[in-house]
Amino acid sequence: MKNVHSILPTLVVNELFIHDLLDAKPPCFGLSYVEEAGNVSGFIAMCPDEPIPSDSLNQGFCFGHSVLEIDNSPVMQFAFNFYGHKIYHGLVNPGNLNVQAVLKAMVETQDYYFFAINPDESVTSFRSRLETDDLVGLRTNLQHFQQVTCLPGQYDKMVSTFKRNPSPPGEVMEWVCRDNEDYLDLAHHRLELKPST
Repeated sequence: MKNVHSILPTLVVNELFIHDLLDAKPPCFGLSYVEEAGNVSGFIAMCPDEPIPSDSLNQGFCFGHSVLEIDNSPVMQFAFNFYGHKIYHGLVNPGNLNVQAVLKAMVETQDYYFFAINPDESVTSFRSRLETDDLVGLRTNLQHFQQVTCLPGQYDKMVSTFKRNPSPPGEVMEWVCRDNEDYLDLAHHRLELKPST
């Protein structure tokens, strides 16, 4: 068959979230909602402090998550391994309501988006179905997180401890855009991301 083209979707994200993420000092990351064809799911976006090589982006990445705990204060660790480049880590406070909302959307839709925003503001997006183990782990952790209290000082202590010896070795990103519930509002702060042609 001739002239077959794949049609990439237009994605809608929160404009406030994207602007504040881009204004933050890299390397940084945040969580919010993304809409595709009326369906809302969660996404994680990162801004590295150096471009991720296209060879690495073309291979995709390996996504992992775990729960770390010091002094009965759990935090959630995300790890993004860009093959042939480096591993990036992000730690979030599981008691944060925005985090809980985004993780709930990821569990309910059983998928998520990931955006890598390079310093030149070019965006590479990935969409992935959650593997069974990831889905079960996120669902179990989400139920636990709804009863968790991790104070800001406890979170900062965990991040400081982890930065001294990240496991696996990699770059620890700053978690930004974390406390404003407007970052999850796609009704009033809509920004359309159209695929490049």
